[in-house]
Amino acid sequence: MANEVLLKSGTPVVWADTTDYSPAGGVIYTRTHQIDLTSLADAAARQGAKADLGATRAARYVVRLCLEADVQLASAVTAEVYFGWSNHATVGLDNPAELTGADAAYTGTTGDSIADSVKELDGPYVYVGTSDVAPIMLPMNIGILTPVQRYVSPVIVNNLDQALEGDAVEMYLALIPIVDEIQ
Repeated sequence: MANEVLLKSGTPVVWADTTDYSPAGGVIYTRTHQIDLTSLADAAARQGAKADLGATRAARYVVRLCLEADVQLASAVTAEVYFGWSNHATVGLDNPAELTGADAAYTGTTGDSIADSVKELDGPYVYVGTSDVAPIMLPMNIGILTPVQRYVSPVIVNNLDQALEGDAVEMYLALIPIVDEIQ
């Protein structure tokens, strides 16, 4: 009998806010790294803490983003997710696009706009808003990521034409490993 190569989900790397995020409130992922998306303004960006995907890691990850806007969204507005890769575990070292490796506002590289600065990063992974639902948490798989280095810092750019919710109870960014398993 031939072996089958099946897929399983590994343990996700999850960026969320330590003060608000509540996996007990119906969110299924446990926070592993910090990003505070509370009230992130339209046309603003936030970077998350640098994460270690491990010396051995999955070859692919599902990128899943859950956002909550203050009011109902217009159709086809977007948020974008980018990833900055690094070979160094230290927060402030070997980061592209002047990422700090810590949870903080992201204003772009010196002298450049956010739109120009994120061109140095991996992405965009696009979250598309829709007007058919009230402003509730909207989880969405937005792509498949292939890691290029061990350490990674995310950047989320809000282009939803409005600020995100005033708390970050349900908001998160998750990288969910897709693991090949021979059976």
